[in-house]
Amino acid sequence: MMYTKHNLSYFLTLILFFCIVTVGKAQVLPFYNVTPLEDDDYFTKTVFSFNPTFMKSNKVKSILLQSEEKVGMKYIYSFNTDGMVVSMTSIRYNNEKPDTAFYTRYFYNLNGLIDKKARIDYSNGIVKVSSFQYNKNNKIDIIRTFTLNAQMPNRPQNNDWQGKQFPGADNMILEGALPDESLWKKMTANNDFSSMQYRYYNENEFEAEERTEYFNFSKNSGGSDTCYQKKTYYYLKGHPVVLFLHNDCAVEKTLSELYQFKDGLLVELTDAPSSLDPKTEKYVYDQNRNLKLMEDSWNGRKVSELGMSYDEKGFLVSIQRKSDAAKAHYFEDRILKAIYSFY
Repeated sequence: MMYTKHNLSYFLTLILFFCIVTVGKAQVLPFYNVTPLEDDDYFTKTVFSFNPTFMKSNKVKSILLQSEEKVGMKYIYSFNTDGMVVSMTSIRYNNEKPDTAFYTRYFYNLNGLIDKKARIDYSNGIVKVSSFQYNKNNKIDIIRTFTLNAQMPNRPQNNDWQGKQFPGADNMILEGALPDESLWKKMTANNDFSSMQYRYYNENEFEAEERTEYFNFSKNSGGSDTCYQKKTYYYLKGHPVVLFLHNDCAVEKTLSELYQFKDGLLVELTDAPSSLDPKTEKYVYDQNRNLKLMEDSWNGRKVSELGMSYDEKGFLVSIQRKSDAAKAHYFEDRILKAIYSFY
């Protein structure tokens, strides 16, 4: 359904009326934050980021999530002494023969905000570096993403044509370094990047966050319209309550997702009722505000669940996925166990 300014205001008023967002009191620090997260590097289907306060107070250095199966994936997350994620590694293994799939490294500025994010895709030797720029309120203003070709040896899918050739970029990232800033300035001047631009405004009682993605590099092939996609989140008291998409970057909005919070925790994420195959995710927490169960439903039928267990100190112990047999090709049943190292 497309929303004009009039019926959009009416819709948002209804959301405001039905939303309940309060803050509860936890007994121990929660392991996760509870804001929906858009980041491919986190464990599949967990839409929450790690809580830096928990990691810092417990001096967590790294977390390994791995199953006991002979074939599968394992995930390694490392943290600095402030509890912030420094790197994430996804590794495929087959009978104990590991093969790194992705590696992501985070670099922070003096305010503790992400300055650069570098992601290595080992399937094709491509390194994508995202550079974050903030406004005076420390909100994201623009993210520019630059593509480098590390030209890794023995990679059959190495795309020589893709990205600016920069042999050894992967090793530099692994060592915690980045190319000189002059490279990003030159690539920006030559339109060798893509970008995500943010715009903030108020509508009724809501704070809106508009994100517009541009393929700036298309200018080099004569393209005049560089806008790729646009989406707008509406927030209430710091929490997202609804997501709208813009068809072909148009001004008009189409309802996409709704988020329900209770006691400051996300309890349900649903597709728009008009979706052809609406999906719903429900979240259940323990007394310490730790996520313990996620349920995925399609058209009202539960197709999978993700259960998490914790010890008495709030540390994640294991993650288990169970799937409906009819949807087994969408979800992989497995148990991941957490192993920690500490400072």
